[in-house]
Amino acid sequence: MTSFYEMIGSISLLILILWILFKIIKGIWTCCLGSALGFGVKWCPGPSTWAVVTGATDGIGLAYAKEFARMGYSVCLISRNQEKLDRTKDEIKAEAPKCSEIRTIAVDFVQTDIYDKIEKELGELDDIHILVNNVGISYEYPEYFTKIPEAKKLMNSIVNCNIMSVMRMVELVLPKMERRGRGVVINLSSYSASYPMPLLSIYNASKIFVDFLSRALQMEYADKGIIIQSVLPAYVSTKMSKIRRTSLMVPSPKTYVQHAMKTIGIESRTYGYWTHKLQGFVQDCIIASILGENFNSKLAFDSLKDVRRRYYKKQGTKME
Repeated sequence: MTSFYEMIGSISLLILILWILFKIIKGIWTCCLGSALGFGVKWCPGPSTWAVVTGATDGIGLAYAKEFARMGYSVCLISRNQEKLDRTKDEIKAEAPKCSEIRTIAVDFVQTDIYDKIEKELGELDDIHILVNNVGISYEYPEYFTKIPEAKKLMNSIVNCNIMSVMRMVELVLPKMERRGRGVVINLSSYSASYPMPLLSIYNASKIFVDFLSRALQMEYADKGIIIQSVLPAYVSTKMSKIRRTSLMVPSPKTYVQHAMKTIGIESRTYGYWTHKLQGFVQDCIIASILGENFNSKLAFDSLKDVRRRYYKKQGTKME
């Protein structure tokens, strides 16, 4: 006769197998199947329908801008350098013949007196269907809080560029979306928002803010036809990550965005790319539950200390 403990063990094993199967099926659904079957966002590209992208001249922001332009949206590119904006505009024109119009706004999101200009420019756009809040800055290298060079300047820059920009851009665009009863807001957080990250503490905290704000706003506006998505990329081959070569775990911006766009309307919070989702699954469901919530922070701390050491060695300065 089967003992009570054997029965409990069998039930536990069955629950574990079902849970793993559920996670696998959910992963397949969010990565590709849901979008392929038409359960994602309903796009409405056209000459009078706009996608607004901040930080649009490099990396993930540029990749989003190009994808929406290829779909046939008109795009508004917002970044700091007008010369780079002009080059990006020409590049998108050459690659996206369906894109009817491209506008540019040159502003530095480190500053706080830029939003009247942005509001005036956006006021001329007929229908803003998409907003991508991508602009952001990080540390030059990992550092202890009390040893950050020009710490006050960096603090202000990160708060203004990573936090204030998201709030103000949403403030400008969301009422227009609410009146039309549709819209998509994509806020770029970071995989680092999943757990505390020593030596990048201010950047890390700013991305946690973006993630929590996005999730709260999605609950507020989901019944108004508006999608607000928090995107948490791990390493992507961009200037910010300082990783030049792509790999299985480090996609190009184009590859990352093409995968992330399949999750819009299906996941309100996404790691975007399938290997990043796998990484998040291992972290959230296995490592955190078995080894403790601080295990990833400790791993990150050790890794970033090594990056910090190599930076000091390269600069030829003594590490404190």
